[in-house]
Amino acid sequence: MGLLGRMGQETKINLVRATYTQISMLTRPECRAVMIMTFVILLLAALYAGTILLFPNGGAVSYQDDISDGTLVYLEGIVFDTKITSTGGHLIVNVSGVDVFVPNGGSGSVLLPGDRVRVVGLVDTYAGTKEIVVNSINEITILV
Repeated sequence: MGLLGRMGQETKINLVRATYTQISMLTRPECRAVMIMTFVILLLAALYAGTILLFPNGGAVSYQDDISDGTLVYLEGIVFDTKITSTGGHLIVNVSGVDVFVPNGGSGSVLLPGDRVRVVGLVDTYAGTKEIVVNSINEITILV
């Protein structure tokens, strides 16, 4: 029989209690450090949740024709047309009358006329016309 097999039941319980107590005991500075870290984590979680609630669009404003270039905007609308540029393989999606430029987006486009979409991107003026420029096709979300 092993050491534990020869011990009495009360001795085994005391051994388990002693081991648990040694593991779970923290010094006063360690307890303070754990409490501070817990507070910081909870504070960061609350700030993140507050940011999501206060800025549900990531700080983007609704697209309007008079918004200045470089402004982060969002636009929800219907896809009227999609075309691939003759040079570069870029995709231009017309969403409710507003052109959305997708660099290198021509190869894997799954957008069809009639799709309801949400676009998040930066306003830019190209050839005298306002458009929204996105970084990738992933910034165009198909809504149901």
